[in-house]
Order: sequence, then C-alpha cells, then structure tokens
Amino acid sequence: MDRYIDNDETQSYGPQFASNLRRLFPGDGAPHVFMRWCAEQVDAQTTAMRDAMTAQRTTGSVRTLGADEHAAPLTEARDELRAFWLHLQAASADRHEAWKGDLDLFVPGGLATVGRSKRALATALDVAHAALANDKAVPERAKWMKRLDTQMRTVAPLADEGDDRQHAHRSALSEQSVEKRNWLRTYRGVALVLEGVLALLGRDGEYTAAVPHLTVPGARKKSDGAPNVPTGPKPPTG
Repeated sequence: MDRYIDNDETQSYGPQFASNLRRLFPGDGAPHVFMRWCAEQVDAQTTAMRDAMTAQRTTGSVRTLGADEHAAPLTEARDELRAFWLHLQAASADRHEAWKGDLDLFVPGGLATVGRSKRALATALDVAHAALANDKAVPERAKWMKRLDTQMRTVAPLADEGDDRQHAHRSALSEQSVEKRNWLRTYRGVALVLEGVLALLGRDGEYTAAVPHLTVPGARKKSDGAPNVPTGPKPPTG
C-alpha cells in the first residue's frame, strides 16, 4: 500500500481510479450512474492538477532562461557600481581633493552589503545615484551621474521583471498546492463512497483492487510524508 501520494502519482492513480470505477459500474442503476459521476470528478481534479504542475514547470524554465539572458548587463552594472565606489574611496583618501564626503551615504556598509539579486542591485544603484545628486562636491560628478543613470535604466526593468517572475513562480506553487488538496479531497471522498457502495451491494472484496494506492507494495518512498490517503476497508463493527 502506498500511504503517501506525491504530485506525479496523481497523474497515474487518478486515471486508474476513474477507469476502475467505470469498469465496476457500467450499468444504468442509480449506484452505477452515481459512481460514474464520481469518476468524472476524479478526472476533473486530475486534469486540474496536471495543468498546475505544467504551469509550475513552465515558470521555472522561464526563470532559468531569464537569468542567463540578463547575466551580462547585471555584471556590467555591478562593475560600474564598484568603479564608482573605488572612485569615491580614492577621492576621500586624496589629500589634494576637497571632497570629504561620507561613503556610507553612497553605498551603505560598502559593496559587500549589496545583495546578489536584481532588486538588491537596483536599490544600490538608486541609493548611490540619489546621494550623488545631493552632493555637488563629488569629483567628476557629471560623468558619474550619467554612468549611474545608464545602469539604473538598464537594471530597473530587469528587477521589475524578476519580481514578476518570482510572483508568478510562487503563484504556480501555491496554485498547485490548492490543486493537490482538491485532488486528494476528491480521491479520498470517492474512495470512501466506493467502500460504502460496495458494502451495500455485498461486493466488499472488490474494494482494494479498485483503489490504486492500495495495490502498491508498501515500501517507503523518498517523498513519503504523513499518510494522505485512506488505508483500506474498515472492519465491520458491532
């Protein structure tokens, strides 16, 4: 028995379960019609789960491609920020320069504090540019204003795009989580209904073979968590 159904297994157990229901109930009587309706519910949730998994994988692929495409301009922007920081350090240390500004106003904490994300780089450029705009005594200020402005225009849209992709990725994962819960709710519910209907019809012995996860050998998988499915028919009471 498979006590934990992972995401990929929904795509095998779902179709198997629906097929078994249609095979067991091919007739026109009320139980048969109802159980085939249950099979349709399993099919619908299996399709929804498949779509959610596809959305997650597609989003992950897009994020990887985007990271590769943006590597060069982001590296250039970091190099420019580093060059500006070294320029400020040199100006501050040069006793012949009149400028004695506060380096932390331009890159708070120094370059080591600038994160690796696009958003962190965009924020660092914004801070440096704003501080430069407010300090007219910085040597070669006009040149650096232009260079930082160029990098800001390059990085800002990349950071925005990265935020959008991250949100989409999280949404896909969240949606998949919702779809997984819906799939499990339907699978569990239909399994319980099937158990009851077969018991009423005196066909209890057909239950285990009809519910896919109950026919799987019981070895644990790497993906096993807390059991998320019924363990099998309950013994009669009383």
